Amino acid sequence: MSPGMSSTITIDKRIYSALIESFGEDTLKEKIDCILLAAMENLIERYSREILNFEEKYGYSFDEFDKMWSEGKIKNKQMHEVEADFIDWEMLEMEKRDLLPALSRLIGLKKI
Repeated sequence: MSPGMSSTITIDKRIYSALIESFGEDTLKEKIDCILLAAMENLIERYSREILNFEEKYGYSFDEFDKMWSEGKIKNKQMHEVEADFIDWEMLEMEKRDLLPALSRLIGLKKI
């Protein structure tokens, strides 16, 4: 889609009504971009905090932990907590990795 083209998204009626009540329709249209940016920034911050918790718990970055995991160097690898942490940590890393370039693009578009 080229810059300046508009597109339509569907928002749950209850959410839309709550937003209209909070901002009014005209103001809401102006705030949608800011709301989306803020939501993405919030998610990235939350994922970063959760990732930091895992890094502090295990003493490694995810890439280091993942390499050690693959090489069988993680103690108690088969314990439910360690395995669940690995899965959650990997998901957080993937989500953050997907969101960062999208956020960067949106910030760039906002400056235009």
